[in-house]
Amino acid sequence: MKKVTLTLLVLLFATISMAQDTLISPQITRQKKIDDGGSGMFKATAVSEKTLPDFVVYRPNNLYWAAAREGRLPVLIFGNGGCADTSAGYERMLIDIASHGYVVIAIGEMQQVYGDRKDKHTPSSMMVEAMDWISKQVTDRQSDYFDNIDTTKMAAAGHSCGGAQVLWNAADPRLKTYIILNAGMGDMEMAGASRQSLEGLHGSILYMTGGPSDVAYQNAQLDYDRIQHVPVALADLPTAGHGGTYSQPRGGDFGRMLLAWLDWQLKHRAQQKDIFLSAHHSDFPGWTMKHKNFDHLWIKSREGRKIFGITTPDSLMTKQEGKHGVAIISHGFNGTHHFGRDYFKPLADLGYMTYTFDYPCGSVNSRSDNNTLNMSILDQQADLEAIVRYFRHQPDVDSRRIVLIGESQGGLISALAAAHLKEQVQALVLIYPALCIPENWRKHYPKVSEIPDTTMLWNVPMGKRFFREIHDMKPYVLIKKYTGPVLIVQGDQDPIVNVSYALMANKTYKNAQLQIIPGAGHGFKPEERSISNQYVQDFLGKVK
Repeated sequence: MKKVTLTLLVLLFATISMAQDTLISPQITRQKKIDDGGSGMFKATAVSEKTLPDFVVYRPNNLYWAAAREGRLPVLIFGNGGCADTSAGYERMLIDIASHGYVVIAIGEMQQVYGDRKDKHTPSSMMVEAMDWISKQVTDRQSDYFDNIDTTKMAAAGHSCGGAQVLWNAADPRLKTYIILNAGMGDMEMAGASRQSLEGLHGSILYMTGGPSDVAYQNAQLDYDRIQHVPVALADLPTAGHGGTYSQPRGGDFGRMLLAWLDWQLKHRAQQKDIFLSAHHSDFPGWTMKHKNFDHLWIKSREGRKIFGITTPDSLMTKQEGKHGVAIISHGFNGTHHFGRDYFKPLADLGYMTYTFDYPCGSVNSRSDNNTLNMSILDQQADLEAIVRYFRHQPDVDSRRIVLIGESQGGLISALAAAHLKEQVQALVLIYPALCIPENWRKHYPKVSEIPDTTMLWNVPMGKRFFREIHDMKPYVLIKKYTGPVLIVQGDQDPIVNVSYALMANKTYKNAQLQIIPGAGHGFKPEERSISNQYVQDFLGKVK
């Protein structure tokens, strides 16, 4: 028995050893071994690809083995200091990142020894060339990269001028996150990028600087201050200077921090986020950190509308293993995401992250789009469904625990969306839901031909489309298609939505409960809000 066990162990170690060997491919024209292949689980090699001669690809020796263990591998596109055509000065960092289950494509032809040729300047468009190349490789069954790479998880990083190259490419939709190393635009222009390039950012961004002696220090600070629409972090090591720590094993602290960021942003390893969301971290002594907008989340609808929202602050989320649920809060007419903040704490205690957002055209104060003349119930329903789709595909979300909570007009929209999505919604919460809207406006405009181009409601201008689309809508016929658990909370003194509409909804749904707050109107007072939130918490606490 012992002999058999020993034999199996020998075979196992032999298999693992073989799995770490490079699988020589006719695609590869040259290889270079660096630092024994890196410190990660997957020993890595720098290679020159036949179809990509002006770049170096840092990759696990055996892509199949790495992808089998990690899932399809993320991609990092890298630009060099001086926008030079060599990554030799960063190869210790890049090989180490590759050994942790990444494919890194760096601008510049391979050099066995730095200085064996003269450096040349490279255009920022080479990053596009790299992204195009790997996107093509993953569809080619003859390629090593086929079925082993996840091009939906693509990042770009660059040092100094290479950081400007990243920002020149900021608007490329394939990029999910950015890392700017000892660089920043400030008020200057470089590599075709300028401060206007920041507007193209659509994913999280990390700046790393080397203290006041770093020539990019002030520009990075200016960029950080100016970025308001995406999550941004800035990490500074005052002793590093402009050259960072890239020549050290693993790329030193800069390399370790870059890897931690990639693991958090592309592999969703939540344990890494504390490094960036604290002022100082024990794993990185001497560094100072700052961050903002990490509760901001922009989601895009299929129709191209950009939806601004915020999520529950990390400080409120209950620590738990595994995936969490999501509660999506829909505000009422002319409301904003601010109304949803009341749900953060009670829902976090139940393990739900809350997402509260501004409907595009839903308010004169909407950060998504404040043109209320384009307000549309059907657009808002489509936007809410787009948000549900987004969260259903997030790796840290339990797709079986998505809850819709809507107030007033947001209640009507939530009810319509739940009816369409059906089993994709775990539970539905309606707070004084304005299911009366179609009926009220039919009475106001009995004929479609009577609807004017503009209607003013509480000093909010609304276009004809809003009223035309709902003229023949029968909400109770539509909403009954949702058969999951429903909570309705209503005040019996509501002057906007009569309690009779809530009573009708309670009869319409197969699995509903109605909680009436005596004396409450439309828009709860603080004490009434506390009662309502307790009803919501009790309800969701029992939902399975």
